[in-house]
Amino acid sequence: MSCRASPWIRPLLPAGPRFPTSARPRSPLGIRNLWKNPILKSSWTLDVPNMFALPSRLFRCMASSGSGDGGFARPTSTDEVVTPLPLYSWPDKQRPRVCILGGGFGGLYTALRLESLVWPSDKKPQVVLVDQSDRFVFKPMLYELLSGEVDVWEIAPSFTELLKNTSVQFVRDSVKLLRPSDHFRREPGESCTGGVVYLESGTVIEYDWLVLALGAEAKIDVVPGSAEYALPFTTLEDALRVESKLKMLERKRFGKSSPTIEVAIVGLGYSGVELAATISERLKNTGTVKAINVQTTICPTASQGNRDAALKVLESRNIQLFLGYFVACIKEASTSDDSSSTVTDSEVDGDHKKLILDLQPAERGLKGQTLEADLVLWTVGSTSQLPRLQPADAPYVIPLNGRGQVETEETLKVKGHPRTFAIGDSAALRDPSGKLLPATAQVAFQQADFAGWNLWAAINDRPLLPFRFQNLGEMMTLGRNDAAITASFIEGLTLEGPLGHAARKLVYCLRMPTDEHRVKVGISWFTKTAIDSLASVQNAVANSFPPPTPLADSTNSSAAAAMDPDCEVAFDFPPYLCQYKSGRVHRFGSALTVPAGTDAATGVVSKDIRAGPASVRIYLPPGATGKIPVVVYFHGGGFVVGSPARPGTHNYLNDLVARSGAIGVSVYYRLAPEHKLPAAYDDAWAALRWAVTLGDGEEPWLLDHADLSRVFLAGCSAGANIAHNTAVRAAAPGALPDGVTLRGLALVHPYFTGSEAVGSEVAFAPEIRGFMERTWRYVVSETVGLDDPRVCPFVDEAARKVAAGIPCECVLVCVAENDVLLKERGLWYYRELKASGYAGEVEELFESKGVDHAFHFDKLDTEEGAKLQERIVAFIKA
Repeated sequence: MSCRASPWIRPLLPAGPRFPTSARPRSPLGIRNLWKNPILKSSWTLDVPNMFALPSRLFRCMASSGSGDGGFARPTSTDEVVTPLPLYSWPDKQRPRVCILGGGFGGLYTALRLESLVWPSDKKPQVVLVDQSDRFVFKPMLYELLSGEVDVWEIAPSFTELLKNTSVQFVRDSVKLLRPSDHFRREPGESCTGGVVYLESGTVIEYDWLVLALGAEAKIDVVPGSAEYALPFTTLEDALRVESKLKMLERKRFGKSSPTIEVAIVGLGYSGVELAATISERLKNTGTVKAINVQTTICPTASQGNRDAALKVLESRNIQLFLGYFVACIKEASTSDDSSSTVTDSEVDGDHKKLILDLQPAERGLKGQTLEADLVLWTVGSTSQLPRLQPADAPYVIPLNGRGQVETEETLKVKGHPRTFAIGDSAALRDPSGKLLPATAQVAFQQADFAGWNLWAAINDRPLLPFRFQNLGEMMTLGRNDAAITASFIEGLTLEGPLGHAARKLVYCLRMPTDEHRVKVGISWFTKTAIDSLASVQNAVANSFPPPTPLADSTNSSAAAAMDPDCEVAFDFPPYLCQYKSGRVHRFGSALTVPAGTDAATGVVSKDIRAGPASVRIYLPPGATGKIPVVVYFHGGGFVVGSPARPGTHNYLNDLVARSGAIGVSVYYRLAPEHKLPAAYDDAWAALRWAVTLGDGEEPWLLDHADLSRVFLAGCSAGANIAHNTAVRAAAPGALPDGVTLRGLALVHPYFTGSEAVGSEVAFAPEIRGFMERTWRYVVSETVGLDDPRVCPFVDEAARKVAAGIPCECVLVCVAENDVLLKERGLWYYRELKASGYAGEVEELFESKGVDHAFHFDKLDTEEGAKLQERIVAFIKA
């Protein structure tokens, strides 16, 4: 599930020459040389065919020092050269060694269960947990990342954090090869190892007990084109990739009434239905979800209550169901395709094109169809990792079923392997009726508890318990405030809507791995709920005094009154947020955050800190010495979304600080509509004042390194608007302390507009100007509209004089060639500033070719992204 392994690679060093069986020396495992080791005092008699014998090089690994000091026994003959492999170092020579492969629900919860049990002092096992990722992922809540309901840290905490108060050791690596030896017959009382595990890094782990909890991978290469064009949704990386793709599509559609975004979802089991409900709620009237299922019903394994609740939600949203169809192939649309006249027109700038799905009927009476989509999500099928982890000379050493799952006994022991347990997706365990248990988190939860107990029992020579699965019910999310829960112990009861949603989150909060993480997540979710509720109350009060409006049609008024205020849209601000009549504000993808700390790629160190009434994330370049420039940075997001903790912003600041050698101060300013302008301007000013007073004289990074004669203001989009208005405020007499110099102002793709069209804006449709007017009024408390000098700096002579008086020594303006809405305003600002009488230097305009607005956050490593970053770095270093 969460520990990916690459295909098995044959060991680099060959085993010893083969002899006829009758001519081989009688030695352990039937190999040439006998190695002396206290673990292997007697020969072992095989109770399986010789094809399962371990090769000589592996036997030398297993016959190494039991202390785990990394040493290897040397061969006694000279006909073989052995390259030592690094051996995992266990801290204790005597206590049992338990190796758990896979850090999903099964693996992590087994490790925590072992830690919670009471052990004799000499038998408490040493436990190592191996996973290819550094984070545990609470997979049932990946959908909430797309709806913006949870943060990454809440559902994907690091293993280091979760295990910090335990004795469990964590190794981030992928499994390459399994070599169990517990299937060999041994004499009574004879000590032995359980086998060894090879990792991709080359490390070898020798263990006494093994737990297989590797899970399964998405099987994406099912039909022609699926591996190339479809995206799975099973890991955190998958979810972040889908979120990035959706954001790109929403951004490209920004300000356009057509075409709509089209998302195809293949498979309507639980995962497909939850994805369809989540994405359709996010897109609303800006997109369509096309859901395809080979069966003529959705969620065929779900309870009737959950299925009915899901179908009701899907039919109420902008979702097209294609039941009884399978996807025959996926291909990229081209101008030669005549399946639809809109394909050519709907090709999107850059490397994105429409995809074509060929649907073939799986039921009689249906006709084949062709669908278009901007994004295809594949939720059908999975494959086990275990078949490729078995050695080529012993391909059946671990018994697997046709699905690649391990055949286990009732106690979760692998059949024929008394020191190996298998749980979760790795195990093929059947219920009393003979039906395979489903590969769900609920099954893995319960199996982890039994596996931990049975390991305790096996190590302490106690009887093992047979596993019995107790079905507690089923849960599914159907949107940000909607879910369905069917409890198995109350027949016929299904909780739907907000009540089901609250119950589901409560259950999952209680299922979090550790008490500490449970408390953190609970507080975070409670706080978010309280804030949403407060915003709803505030908006309800505000809406109780509506401005006079024309008398509406009575029929429409009655229909509107009957609508759910938590579903009826009050204001749509794509691609950033949507506000409902209830007052609830939904920010698309805003929950994605990363913590401050040391960036492994650049060495930049960051931390979050209060800056007077505001907050900032401050960055220090690696090896900082002496006095260096200070860059105060303001993120974009239409004044309504974003923060320094967003992955794109954080990574961008890490790169900028590392390249420029400057201190970075990235501002957490308050967001509209909860905090309308000038709140963001006030926070920006507070952060600048804090920076130029050296953190009120208390911030060591600023005290040691800040060169206050080289202070820069920078921002992108709405952040560039904030940077300009902050510079205007700095022009007031005595606004900044003596000795502070604003060396430069860098505006990247700045957000400015106006009531009168400039340049190519004359070609805008009337609704574009109306959209700009509505969104500006939405984010500001009081305004005259688009002629407000804060968004139209050169609207008249008075505004021109103020803009020309900014105290920055130089200004850099950057635009993007394909930035349809804002490029012309960036050019306008550049021309007007040069002609305004501004006393400083206006740098040569910088234009990025073939890209659109704010492209660099996702494409910093591309040619145009690198050029833009180099220009800004040169501006800071000049």
